[in-house]
Amino acid sequence: MTNFARTARIGATLFGACALIAIGTVPASAASDKEKRVEAPAQTEAGSVRVCVQQEAMTGTRIAPPRQCKSRAEWIKDTGIDPLAPRR
Repeated sequence: MTNFARTARIGATLFGACALIAIGTVPASAASDKEKRVEAPAQTEAGSVRVCVQQEAMTGTRIAPPRQCKSRAEWIKDTGIDPLAPRR
């Protein structure tokens, strides 16, 4: 019975250490800091400008996250920020 308890304690310690390492490797603001805005002047059927956002892939993966394309009015409605406004 003592071998079982010792093995369970070692397993729990290793699991906790792996969880702490995994949490420490993820940046705190990965989504907001690593956004690349691709402003394509593509016109839709209604004549509004489509703005696409491509986030950078997380470290350690080769799979790029999907692009989000919305009209200018949809971005303003969802986020409250005009993506085509001049930045300071």
